[in-house]
Amino acid sequence: MSSSIRDLLLEALEDLDSQQFKAFTWKLTDSELDLRIPRGVVEGRDRVDIVNLLIGRFTENRALEITLQLLKIIRANQVAEDLETGARVRGLCAAGGDALKKAAFIDDKWAELVQRATGVEAVLDVLLSRRMINDEQYSEICSERIAQRMMQRLIREALRASGDSGKIVLYDVLMALQPYMMKDLGAS
Repeated sequence: MSSSIRDLLLEALEDLDSQQFKAFTWKLTDSELDLRIPRGVVEGRDRVDIVNLLIGRFTENRALEITLQLLKIIRANQVAEDLETGARVRGLCAAGGDALKKAAFIDDKWAELVQRATGVEAVLDVLLSRRMINDEQYSEICSERIAQRMMQRLIREALRASGDSGKIVLYDVLMALQPYMMKDLGAS
């Protein structure tokens, strides 16, 4: 039984036949999806390479979201369902109304979060340990000297790649580390 997102993604891609895999990799380069992956980076890659590319470029949680989205677009619905079920059973993806409310809170309150930012280094440490950001993103954000600029880069740049799952984790981390600020902004 696979336990990591990487393993689940590889299993899903291995379940695709050659035509489905070709369609999947072609969709990775679709400009309408705004993934910004050049065709030359994807061409000729095998399934392991594509999983590594997705995780290296987007983080594990965002790679899972993208894979689910693309599987549905290419109509590999059973593979998408199996992947989603596998991730949910292992607790590797957030789902439900509360999760969506958390992501929406970060979207709605990002300007206030930036203005009130303190202790961003501690937030970054947790996000790095949970693999929501990678080492390069961590270093780039830490190179900023002002807490507000660090938070701005975190929300607008680094967490964009991880999608709603990154926002949900950020919400939970901020609730744990800065509960008074979060409650003052209307978090529950």
